[in-house]
Parts: sequence; C-alpha cells; structure tokens
Amino acid sequence: MPSVEDGAPPQATTETQTIRWSSKLKRYVSSTSAFAIKNHGKLDLALRLSVFVFSLIAVVITVTAKQHATIHVSPVTTIRAEAKFSQFQAFIYSVSVFSVVILYSLVTGYKSYSALKKQQPSSINKMLHMVLLDSFILAVATSAAGAGGGISYQALKGNPHTHWMKICNIFGTFCHHLAIAGVILLLATATLLMLVWLTIYAIVKKVAGTSS
Repeated sequence: MPSVEDGAPPQATTETQTIRWSSKLKRYVSSTSAFAIKNHGKLDLALRLSVFVFSLIAVVITVTAKQHATIHVSPVTTIRAEAKFSQFQAFIYSVSVFSVVILYSLVTGYKSYSALKKQQPSSINKMLHMVLLDSFILAVATSAAGAGGGISYQALKGNPHTHWMKICNIFGTFCHHLAIAGVILLLATATLLMLVWLTIYAIVKKVAGTSS
C-alpha cells in the first residue's frame, strides 16, 4: 500500500512561513519606529553631523583635485596641460552648493544640539519648517551632485556626438579624485534624504498622537 505522510501540505507550510516572516518584519519595523521616535533628537543631530562631514570631505577633495600632464600632439611636439575643478562650471556649481550645505548642516546641527542639551522636544511647527528647509537643500544638493556626476561621466567616456574627448585617460589622478568626491557627495545626499524621511515620520507620529 502507498505510504501516506502525516505532514502538512507544502502550500500550508509556505503560508505559515510567510505569516511568520511577516510577523517578524512587523515587529522589527515597530521596534525601529519606536526607537526613531524616542531618539529623534539624537538621530537628527547624528545625521546633520554626517552631512557636514561628508560634504566637507567631498568639497576638499574636489577643490584640491589638480593634475598636470604632457600631451603628445605629434611625434616631435608635446604640450603641457592642466586639469582642475575650476575649469568646469559643473564642479564650480557643485562646490558652491555643497559649501552652502556645509554651513547649513553646521548651523542646524548646532540648533539640534542645543535643543537636545536643553531637553526641549521640537514642536510640530518647528519640525515642519525644518523639513521644508531640509527638502529644499536636498533638492539643490541633488542637482549639484548630478551635475558633477554628469561631467565626470563625460570626462571618463567622452561624447562622440558633440566631439567631446575623454580626458581620464590623460588625467587619471584628477578623475580618480573626482570619482571619490562624487561617491561621498552621493552619501551626503542620501543622508539628507534620510533626514527628511526621519522628520516627516516624526511629524506624522506626533500628529497621530495629538489627534488620538
């Protein structure tokens, strides 16, 4: 006679595992959310300091990126050329914007530290003002990082349609510095985005707590 297994059907087992993982995920999200709300001031300060550090490092790397190279025009003719950030309008724009971001994160970070030290919870109005300012800074910073990234890609690959020559095969060190700065700028932008999300979430929770 064929043997009959007493175990649960595979579909039921899969559904049970799905429910179990869903329950674990809900508990994790709930605990993480509670931690974020309870430590909103500390997280806000940490994120603003991170934006300051990332932006400062990226600006310093970009400004100090400079390289001299010898270009062979013909077998008997060579010219000396120099590559630096001030020769590219996109990098000037990026440095200018993130210099403002550095100042902004420093000022708002100090305010966040003062509120944390005085143990004064932020009101909904103050948080709304901050999230609007943070969103504006995020938008401008994203445009600056994108502009710098676009020119960096052109320097690496060139553009045959507009006859723009790639220069990273000549100014390798210069492009390497800009690539590092670009990655750090992306980290600064992502941190700003996390800051906006955190503040919006805190506002939603405060409004829900007030209305309940």
